[in-house]
Amino acid sequence: MARRTTTSPFPDRLRALRAAISDAGGDVAIVSNPTDVGYLTGFLGGDSWLVVDPSGKPLLISDRRYEEELGAFKPIVRVAMRNGAMAGAVADALAELSPAGGRGKAASKGPVLVLQSDHLTLAMDKTLRGAFRKAKVKLRVKPVSGLVGELRLVKDAGEIALMRKAIRIQEAALLEVMPTIRAGETELDVRARLEAAMTSRGSATPAFETIIASKGNAALPHYRPDATKIKANQCLLIDYGATWKGYRGDITRTLTLGRWPKAVREVYEIVNEAHEAAVEVIRDGVACRDVDAAAREVIRKAGFAKAFNHSLGHGIGMDVHEMPRLSSQAGKDEVLRAGHVVTIEPGIYLPGVGGVRLEDDYAVTERGATKLSSLPRDLDWATL
Repeated sequence: MARRTTTSPFPDRLRALRAAISDAGGDVAIVSNPTDVGYLTGFLGGDSWLVVDPSGKPLLISDRRYEEELGAFKPIVRVAMRNGAMAGAVADALAELSPAGGRGKAASKGPVLVLQSDHLTLAMDKTLRGAFRKAKVKLRVKPVSGLVGELRLVKDAGEIALMRKAIRIQEAALLEVMPTIRAGETELDVRARLEAAMTSRGSATPAFETIIASKGNAALPHYRPDATKIKANQCLLIDYGATWKGYRGDITRTLTLGRWPKAVREVYEIVNEAHEAAVEVIRDGVACRDVDAAAREVIRKAGFAKAFNHSLGHGIGMDVHEMPRLSSQAGKDEVLRAGHVVTIEPGIYLPGVGGVRLEDDYAVTERGATKLSSLPRDLDWATL
């Protein structure tokens, strides 16, 4: 089951983190990933690190640009404003910990400090260790991957509600922009209007770089829009997302101005069928690669196996790409759990002609999936 929502989820998240630190063999941890800091505290300003020890409020180290803003977070964290480099401020904070620290016979070597190896660069790791030596901090460093990411995998009801809001923003934005799309304008013109429509509804930033791909450009799954002009009777692929209070949505629709190119119309229905086949498989305990396989089999039987050249989907939350991965490359132990939120986005790409990708977001439940997005996917709706 997804975690229950409380008035404030942050105390529970911090308790879970402390348990994860202990399980990793650590005594104290530095959370340097700004998204993870936001998840644990609610502060989304960035450029701030969190020092978490076994008890008491964690210490949020930031700079004076955020001093007034951080006043609202003092019920959750202690706040320290740094004047110099982050590494020196962290070393000073750790120097205040009990020098005994550690566990058993290793206590004389100081506490075990867990670092986020999946976020810190080698250069910053070297800088930190130098700062620790300079401050005469007595500790042992242990790099750990997935320290907070594992906690973020299962979304609670509050997180899913924020994602629903992001999705509603982007859906309303597309519905506003669709009737205004005209042949002769550029992909960048459409992107500008779509992102402005999301911003006007409260999205602080696009969830990722918006894809507007017309004609043959739609055959490039991660195309970057340019001054290519949109033409009538050609496909137009739109992959976009909004952000609401740190949480993201991710939807793709393929449209056409006027008549559908015959080849694109043919694969549209195949992609839609593949999408539905994958959704039917989603539920708690199902292997991620089995969801991918359900969609891929539909496309293979239709004769387009080589034209579906990416994974079926991915987790989504505060980052647009999170675990789990719905991929043929996923291991047997990579399974869906109730509370995961994933994208389903099968596609067929025809070089020089165009492509179709149809993507929606789903929350995994014990018995199936709850669709968070609501835009239609039928051909009539997609014909402008």
